[in-house]
Order: sequence, then C-alpha cells, then structure tokens
Amino acid sequence: MDSVKNYLFYDIETHRVKEFEDISKELQKAFINHYFDPDSYETPADHYKQIAALHPEFSQVICVSFGFEKSDGEYSSMHVCGIDEIEILTKISKVFKSFKEQGYYLAGHNILSCDNPYLMKRYLINGMNVPSMINHMYEKPWEVGDLDTMNMWKMGGWRTNTSLETVCAALGIECKTEEVSGANLWEYPIDQVPFDELAKYCDEDVRSCYEMVKYCYRYL
Repeated sequence: MDSVKNYLFYDIETHRVKEFEDISKELQKAFINHYFDPDSYETPADHYKQIAALHPEFSQVICVSFGFEKSDGEYSSMHVCGIDEIEILTKISKVFKSFKEQGYYLAGHNILSCDNPYLMKRYLINGMNVPSMINHMYEKPWEVGDLDTMNMWKMGGWRTNTSLETVCAALGIECKTEEVSGANLWEYPIDQVPFDELAKYCDEDVRSCYEMVKYCYRYL
C-alpha cells in the first residue's frame, strides 16, 4: 500500500479507574506477587497508581481517537471519551465494523504490540465480542494488513523502538499537546481527569501519526 487513504489511524488512552484498595482481593494479590517492586515503591498502592494503566487486567480504556483521509483529501477525526468503558467499547466496535467493511486497515504507533492487544483483552474481560478488525489471533504475521508505524520506522532493523514524538521531531512534524498525556495521566484520580484535554492529546497523537506516514510515503 502506498496511500494513507487505505488506513484508519487510531490511538487509545487508559487509566486505573479503580484505586488499589478498591480492586478485588484477588487482583491485589496478583499485583503484589507479579508487579510490585518494594525496592522502588513504599507500598503496592503507590506502584499500582503509576503503572496500572499499562496493564489491561488493572485498568480500562477511557479515550479512543480515530483519524482518516476523506475522498477529497481532507483529514477528518473523531473520538470517544469517558468513564463508561462498555459504552466506549460498544461505540468503537461500530467504528471498526464500518471501516473494515469499507476496506480500511488500521494504522498507529505501536498498535500491534499495545493498542490492539490491550483492546482485545478489555473486550474479553468485559465479556464482549472482539471486533474482527483488531483480532489477529488466527492470522499469520504476513496476513496482517495493519500499519504499525513504530515497526515502519525501524526500516527493516530490529533494535530500536522509537517514540512517535521523536520521529515527528526528526521529520519536523508538529506533535501533540503537553497539558495531559500518557506520561502524566496516572497522576489524576479518574474523577479529576481533564477529558477535553485528554481527547485533544489523543486526537493530536493520531494526526501526528497520519502526518508521519504521509511524509514517509513521499519518499519510500
């Protein structure tokens, strides 16, 4: 493929919607046994607060942004945000279904190792059907048509995982807001998350990824 028109770009943001003391005793025990680092953190709750969002067993999706190029060449975006994960997963299932039926593939930075499997696990944990657009469980690697821009930027190498921010800085592409990001989102309790800023960050992340691919396709 050599056109961004083939892709639905997307990104997710996640959060520990429950604090450590509010999750089940079984999850608390599992976290302590397999994740807690007593040499770096005073309590399991302190460690959990900082890393829970990275693990779908201890967190949930709170924002999903999509971007794509319309037939007239204009860029369009949309997002779904909030605390009600069932509502988010239901809405984005419809988005995935619609775009897959139109022949689109997914694109995003580290989606094959992060976003896709995270979402799949959240659908399973919630007892919901996994959208076929993100379900590559039974496909061979060469059958997957999604574009992971982190892999793309390796240019055939294998040693380095480069952040989207770094790639965009190198290419002179404007990249996302600083008010709230995946790096500092953990600092906010869920009832204090600035969802407007989070949606802006997520939208900009998707737009930056789109611009990166568009730039690279001029020369590759």
